[in-house]
Amino acid sequence: MKNKYIICIVSVFFFAASGCGKKEISSVDNVGDSLYYFYGYNGKKQYISLNTKYAYLAVKEPQLPVEIKQRGMKATDFLCDKMWNARYKGKPVGTNRYYTELSIGKNLTTEQYLELLADIKRENGDVIIAPYFNIQRDLLGGPFHVFFVKLMRIEDIVLLEQMAEQMGCDIYENISPLWYRVSVTEESNSNSLECANLFFESELFEYVEIGFFDSSQTQRYDY
Repeated sequence: MKNKYIICIVSVFFFAASGCGKKEISSVDNVGDSLYYFYGYNGKKQYISLNTKYAYLAVKEPQLPVEIKQRGMKATDFLCDKMWNARYKGKPVGTNRYYTELSIGKNLTTEQYLELLADIKRENGDVIIAPYFNIQRDLLGGPFHVFFVKLMRIEDIVLLEQMAEQMGCDIYENISPLWYRVSVTEESNSNSLECANLFFESELFEYVEIGFFDSSQTQRYDY
C-alpha cells in the first residue's frame, strides 16, 4: 500500500478543539466574523479553523463501521498505529488501532458538523472521532489519537497517571528520558487536542506535543 500520509508535530500551548458538539470551548477566538481555533507555537497563537469536509476516525478493526457507511461517508485506506507491542512499566498494554480520514460528503455549517461528529460517537461508542482543521495554506488534518508528554522530573509520573486516569487515556512507555506517549481511548470524554491542552494548561509538565494526520501528503510520521 502506498503511503500518502503526513503527521506534523507541534507544541501545544493553548489548544482546544471542538469537543464534538460541546457548547463551551475555552481556547477559541473570534477573528473577524469567523470562529477560529488555535495552538501555541514559539509562545504565539497559531490560528487554525475547522474543516467541515473531513473528520479523523480511529477504530479497532481496519474497516468502516456499518452505521458510518450508511451515512454515505467514505474513508481513505486505513493505517495501523502499530501500538500492539506498547508496554508500560514492563507490562504489555498496547492495542492496535487503525486510523483514516473520513470524507463527510456534504456541505455543513459548523454547528451541523459538530453535531454530526457527536451523533456518530453516540451511535458508535467503540470509535475515536475528532474534527479536521485547516492548519496551513496547503495543509489540513485531524488530531492523531496519540500525543506526547515530557515530565519535569521522573517523580511526576504520578501526576501523569492521575490525569490520564481522569481523562480515560492510556499511557505507553517512554520513548526517551521523561517522554511518554498518551493515547485517548474509546472511553475518553475528550479528543486528543482537548486532552493535550488540559495536560499543558495544568503546568505540571514540561512539554506536550500533538500531531495532525493528513491523507493528502506523500509522507507520514512514524513514531
